[in-house]
Amino acid sequence: MPKPLQYRAGSIIYFQGDPADKVFILQNGVVDLIYRDIETGEDIHDKVQSGEFFGVKSTLGRFPREENAMALQNSTLLALTIAEFEALALGNTRIIMKMLKVFSGHLRRIHRKVSGMMDMKEHIKAEEGLFSIGEIYLKNKNFRRAHYVFSRYLTYYPTGANTDLAEKYMQQSEDALNKPAPSSSRIIPSPASYPSYPFLAGSFSSGSFPGTSYDNNETTINLKAFERFERTFQPGEIIFSEYEVGDKFYLIQSGRVQLLKLIGDNEKTLDILQPSEMFGEMAILDNSPRSATAIALDSVSVLEFNRQNFEILMMGNPQIALKLLKMFCKRIYDTKRRYLIITLDEPQAKIADVFLMLDESLPLLDRTTEKRLFFVTMDDVAHWAGMLINETRDVLSTFAAQRRIEIYSDRILVKNINDFARYVGSRRRSQ
Repeated sequence: MPKPLQYRAGSIIYFQGDPADKVFILQNGVVDLIYRDIETGEDIHDKVQSGEFFGVKSTLGRFPREENAMALQNSTLLALTIAEFEALALGNTRIIMKMLKVFSGHLRRIHRKVSGMMDMKEHIKAEEGLFSIGEIYLKNKNFRRAHYVFSRYLTYYPTGANTDLAEKYMQQSEDALNKPAPSSSRIIPSPASYPSYPFLAGSFSSGSFPGTSYDNNETTINLKAFERFERTFQPGEIIFSEYEVGDKFYLIQSGRVQLLKLIGDNEKTLDILQPSEMFGEMAILDNSPRSATAIALDSVSVLEFNRQNFEILMMGNPQIALKLLKMFCKRIYDTKRRYLIITLDEPQAKIADVFLMLDESLPLLDRTTEKRLFFVTMDDVAHWAGMLINETRDVLSTFAAQRRIEIYSDRILVKNINDFARYVGSRRRSQ
């Protein structure tokens, strides 16, 4: 049982950047959380009242503290280890549900800022956006995906502004799918040809964004108890489309799922999800359209849940609710971190900061050496930096010529990660 901790008014509980290994509950007094707004750079104060938790995101997400915490009055706190917090939360799932709803709002707001910086056109209405996705797939002769998107448009907007065109385009897609194609165009990549995205030697191999490897042994569901929720998808099949109405979320039982987003006419991979990971939960929690498209990479089996049974599922399965909370904590940090990268002015600083982000994603990494081996490609780096591939290639070539990195086909060796940290820090201070 944790012992109460006493803090005098004006004393610091923790500083920004400190390691995060405790969740705090304020028993009495007032605590001020002071953090810097990622958009304006101004300090924001968030007062914690008696009975409230703080320090949850950084502790469960396993990243450094994002804010300073200071006692405004003489205060008494309980400091919980991760295990103690999990035990408390698992015994009262409503604590997790409350945090999920708060964190989902945080994540959506940050995502919109990142999308705005990268000109992802988040302001487009769902109806308009869904139709435009279908047009792009049709233009690119991806008839299978075009057919799916136009069929969903007609389902959601039977009297919409583009109903007639959607019917026409869906028929065109269907005709093209039924037309025999040359054998060379019918080749489908085998599941093994898709990347598994390992980032660092000896690290995780899940997801195309650092920190998306969750404890795959942590949460499994007895399929017999939930078999009525089971659905299967074939390789290449769309599970849901960007801008589609979000009324379901999924837990992967087997196979891999690719999350992607159309930027211009090109698909950009956001993540590769593995068994026991969840996706689509954002739309359930904040009633918003899908922000990405989900594609089955392999033969995929999922458990599909809707908004009506979401809370029932979470309340009856606290391990799943806790897993989802951990995912949100990490995603919030990842999205904020990416925002910091793309707000840097210099392309060289952006690229260097990508390597720092990758390095930060593994807090237990042996840091006795300054060398880091990242299993990433130029395309990956360009995606995270929000830069064109040609521009990214030029920057990486310059770093290689300076002997700061070594570039291979499937990995990049950074010779001195601390050198990049100093470089990025000086550029960020000068902006």
